[in-house]
Amino acid sequence: MSEQALPPPSGPGPVSRPPAVSDPRMLMFTGGPRLGWSFRDRRELIPEYREPKPTPQDIQSSTDTRIAAAEARLQRAWKWIGRPSIGLALILILLAACSATSGDTGFSPIAAAVAIVILCVPGLAYCGWCWLERDKARDLPAEQAFYAAREAWKQREAQHQDVQMSHLAATPEWGSVDVPPRRTDIFGGTMPGWEALLAVHVSSLLGGKRPVIIADLTGLEPAAPLMSLVKSAGMSTVTWQLPHDLGRSGIMTSLSPQHIASAIAEALHAGVPGGARTERATDRSVLEQLGSVLAQGGGVSLPRLAGAVRAALGQHPGASVSDAEREIITGSLFPPGSARDQAAPSLTRLNAVLPGLAANAGEGWPAGPASCTCLTLGSALRDAGTEILAALVVQWLTVGVSKAQGTAPAIVVAGADQITRTQLEQLADACDLRGAPATLLFRHLRDEAVAMLGGGANTAFMRIGNHQEAEQASNYLGRHHTFAMSSFTATRGTSTTSTTGASIGTSTSESTSTAKNRGWQSSGGILDFGNDSTSGGKGKTQGTSSAENEGQNWSTADGTNRSDARGVQRVYEYRVEPTVLQDLPELSLLLADRGPGTLRLRAVECDPTIITLPGATASPLPPPPVLPAGTPAALSGPQPAAPSLDAPPQPNPAAPPLPGDSGAPSWPEAPAASTGPSWPPDTSWNPNR
Repeated sequence: MSEQALPPPSGPGPVSRPPAVSDPRMLMFTGGPRLGWSFRDRRELIPEYREPKPTPQDIQSSTDTRIAAAEARLQRAWKWIGRPSIGLALILILLAACSATSGDTGFSPIAAAVAIVILCVPGLAYCGWCWLERDKARDLPAEQAFYAAREAWKQREAQHQDVQMSHLAATPEWGSVDVPPRRTDIFGGTMPGWEALLAVHVSSLLGGKRPVIIADLTGLEPAAPLMSLVKSAGMSTVTWQLPHDLGRSGIMTSLSPQHIASAIAEALHAGVPGGARTERATDRSVLEQLGSVLAQGGGVSLPRLAGAVRAALGQHPGASVSDAEREIITGSLFPPGSARDQAAPSLTRLNAVLPGLAANAGEGWPAGPASCTCLTLGSALRDAGTEILAALVVQWLTVGVSKAQGTAPAIVVAGADQITRTQLEQLADACDLRGAPATLLFRHLRDEAVAMLGGGANTAFMRIGNHQEAEQASNYLGRHHTFAMSSFTATRGTSTTSTTGASIGTSTSESTSTAKNRGWQSSGGILDFGNDSTSGGKGKTQGTSSAENEGQNWSTADGTNRSDARGVQRVYEYRVEPTVLQDLPELSLLLADRGPGTLRLRAVECDPTIITLPGATASPLPPPPVLPAGTPAALSGPQPAAPSLDAPPQPNPAAPPLPGDSGAPSWPEAPAASTGPSWPPDTSWNPNR
C-alpha cells in the first residue's frame, strides 16, 4: 500500500478568537505559541518621586534660616516703622497739648487721636505682628518641624503614587510569554503541571489556525482537561486509546512497510549498547520482506504482521493471513533450510512481542481527522510491545508531518523519554522543514533526554525532583562569577576597672623649755647693805601641736569594644541552584532563552486561570508607558513655594549637609532593614556568658 499522509482536518477548525466572549478562558485560543504568562507589577513602572526626602540637617538649616529671617524682619520693622510711629505719636500728642493750653482750637485732641490711629497704629500693629511671628518661629523646635515635614512629604509621595497609578490603570500586569514556533523542549514537571501547560500551550496553537496532534506516551492522560476545553470552544476533537483504537486511528494504513519495519526495529533495540546494528538491520530486513508481501493483499496491520511471523517460523498463521500469502512466505522468502535458520533469531524476537500487541489492536477503518487529535497509550504496565507501539506512533507523526498537504500539524509528545534519540531527532527535523511547531515533554532529565538537552530552539524546566537531574539542568543553565561573603566575625568586649583607696594619718608633737638665771654682786663689809646688788631671771616655754589627716579616693573605668569583619570572595557558582529547580511551583516553569553570548531566564506561570484575572492579556506585555515624573500637582517637577511660618518648613535641597562632628541633629528615623547577613551571632552582649 502506498504511503498516506495525514489528511487536513475536517469539520469546524480552530478559530483565532473565542466564539464565546463571556468565558474568559476562550481568550487562550489566540495565536502563540504560548507557554504561559509573566507578571509585571504596575508599581514598578511608576517613576521615582523627585522631591528629596527631608533630612534633619535640611530642617535644622531651614529652621535657623527662618528664625534669622524673622529676627531681621522684626529689626527692620522696629527701626523704620515702629520707632518713627512712636515718635510721630508723641509729637501729635504734644501738639494737641500745646493747642489745648494755648486755647487754640485748630488742633484738638480728637484730631490728634484720629491722626495717631491713621498714621501710627498700622505701623505699630505691623511691628507687633513681626514680634509674634518671631516668637512663633522660636517656639517651633527643629525636631518637631522635621517630623511634620516628613509626614507632609509622605503624603505628597502617596498622592504622587495615586496619580501615577491612575495613569496605569489600563496597563496589563499579566502578559503572554510567546516562543518561536519551532521545537520546544520541556524537562521535568508533575501531572498537574503538565495538564495546565498543555491547556495553555495547545490552545494557543489551535488559535493559530493549525491542527494539533498530541501523542500521550505516559498513559496518565494529562491532555484530558485540554480536550474538554477545546470542546467547549466548539472545535472538533478525537481521542484514540492505543492499542485498542490502533485500526481506527489510521496509523498502520498511513505507514509503508519500510516505516513500520524501521519503527519496530528501533524500538526492539533501543538502549542496547552499540545500537545492536547487525540484529537491528536483520530485524528490519525481515519485517520489510514480510510487509511487502502483506501490502499486496489486505494491507499491513499488527495482527497480519504477527501471523506472517508465525508463518515464517513454520507455525499456523491464523485467519489474518491468506493461504497465498502463506505460500509466498514459507516458499519464497523463508523456505525450510538455511534461509529460515539464519532468520530464526530475528523471527523469534518478533514473535515474542508482536502477538501480544496484536491481540489488543482493534481493527476498523480510519476515522476522519479533527482539529485536535490525541493518541493515548493505555495505562497498563510498560513492556516491549508498548515500546513498539510508541515507536510506531512517533514514526507515524514523522511521516504525517513530512507528507501533510497544506498546513502541517503541530506536534506535542508527552513522555518523550520513551522514544530513542534518533526517532525524536527525525521528528524534530521533519517539523523544522515544514515549519510546524514541535513540543517535547520529558518527565526526567536522564538517558536520551540529556542528549536532547539544548537541541531545541526553546528550552524550559519545570519542577525537577531528583537532585542529580536538577544538577544536570543547572549545569546547562551555566555558571557565573559573583562576589559572596565567605566569612563574618563579630567581636564584643566589655572591661570594667575600679580603684578604691583610703588613708588616715595622725601626728602629735609637744615641746617644753625652761630657762633660769640668777646672779648677785656685793661690795663693802658684810653689813654694808647699801652697796649690795642682785639680778636674776627665770623663763619657761611649753608648746604642744597635734595634726591629723584623712583621705579617701575612688576611681572607675568602663570600656566596651565592638568589631565586625566581613570577608568577600569571588566564586564561580551556578546561575540557578539545583534546589531552586527542585522547589519550583507545580504551575511554573523557567524558560531559558539562549542568544548570541547571552542567557536570558524568564519565570513563566502556566496556570490557565490567570487569563480570568482583570489585569491579564492574551498578548505579550506592551512596552511600559512613559510617565511624567515629578510632584503630583503638576507632574512637571517641584515648584518653589513662598515661605510661610504657619506651614511646616520645607527641605532645602541646596543646603550642604552639616558635618557629622559639629553637633548636627540626627533625630530618629523609622528603623531601616538591616543590610548585614541573616546569620551573624547574637549582638546582645552578656558579660556573664
